[in-house]
Amino acid sequence: MKRMFASLVLALLLSTATAWAESLATLQQQAESGNSDAQYDLAMCYWKGEKGAPKDDSKAFYWAKKSAEQGDAYAQSWVGYFYENGYGTARDFGEAAYWYRRSADQGNRFSQNNLGECYYYGRGVERNYEKAASWYKKAADQEFPSACYNLGWCYENGEGVASNRSLAISYYRKAAASGNEDARQRLSKLGLSADGSSTTSASTASTSSSSSSSHVDPSTLANAQSGIDVSQYVLGQQYFDDGNYEQAVYWWRQAAKQGYGKASLQLGECYYNSLGVDRNYKTAAYWYTEAAEQGENDACFKLGVCYEEGIGVIRDYQIAFKYYEKGNFMLAAAHCCRKWLQQQNRTDLNYLTLSIAELLLMSSKGDALAQCYMGLSAYIDSDLSKAKAWFQKCVDNANATSLSRTIARKYIASIEEGEEETDALMEFFGF
Repeated sequence: MKRMFASLVLALLLSTATAWAESLATLQQQAESGNSDAQYDLAMCYWKGEKGAPKDDSKAFYWAKKSAEQGDAYAQSWVGYFYENGYGTARDFGEAAYWYRRSADQGNRFSQNNLGECYYYGRGVERNYEKAASWYKKAADQEFPSACYNLGWCYENGEGVASNRSLAISYYRKAAASGNEDARQRLSKLGLSADGSSTTSASTASTSSSSSSSHVDPSTLANAQSGIDVSQYVLGQQYFDDGNYEQAVYWWRQAAKQGYGKASLQLGECYYNSLGVDRNYKTAAYWYTEAAEQGENDACFKLGVCYEEGIGVIRDYQIAFKYYEKGNFMLAAAHCCRKWLQQQNRTDLNYLTLSIAELLLMSSKGDALAQCYMGLSAYIDSDLSKAKAWFQKCVDNANATSLSRTIARKYIASIEEGEEETDALMEFFGF
């Protein structure tokens, strides 16, 4: 009986697989003949790995773009999403915003919300809170939960629209009613439930308000309210030290909008650690980026970690290395370089798992990649003279890849800069 049942299951699976193969072949034929609907459906098959198609982001992007170019709003929305996240194609925020706009202009609420995010964060377009709020509203008017939450945030914080607490709460409730957990948590932090009832007593609120401002300096508050960025940052720190994280976030946001790097870094920390705001790694990475570009070295390190581990961003060892190097965290960069080199290595050999003895043997036989790994290992162990020698071997190796040679040269330059600085100090002190 068990064998008969197994045979029936096998037959069913084979027939299903055959049907899928025929269906996929038909869909492929229709897509290749220029049918926009078929192109979109085929893209979704590759994106989800369904109906017998292997999961293939590149093919999903290819067919979605074919359909998008013919004007399909859903396909245009997906193409924007692929460009924004680097799925199946190189990440390109400008292209993402372009395709979101084409789709949004046709009324696609997903694209309207995402185009709003592009304007809010300045991804692919110049940052503009008014345009962000406008696009959020178009999507919110179509009951898109994320857009309702985003618009609520704009009204709560007066970004792109006049500050209006009642409208903020109204949009948060719309989002929460559709299952948006961010909106539900935001209402909770405002002392409200999703159905409109209060969860915080007036006496508790009064006590909280009076105690939270105990360390806030009146003159700093006045200067912050007048728009002085450094005062806004300091005021945020005063609120933070008092445990009033929401007010800290508010004032740091005001300073960050004016390009105050330390405030941007603190905002990133708040979003990363869920202090005064709901945890959002994507937003944390955004603020770390703002701070890093404004010269905050600690933000460079935080952003390097995000890119190395894929936290809030698509994992990218090259970008991680760039930010580690920008912040002068060369040891962290050296660890990251090993992963970057392995990622670019086209052989099946995993250099990351090799022992020093194995790397040494391969290096002696002229393996340039192993020589670069030996240099990185020595650098991590603070044996700079040995590291420099191995990096030089890699640079001089005719078989070295462009990437390994570039990395080796960077570290040689870093080591030599350190040597020059040491020599200058020795000379200054008369040694």
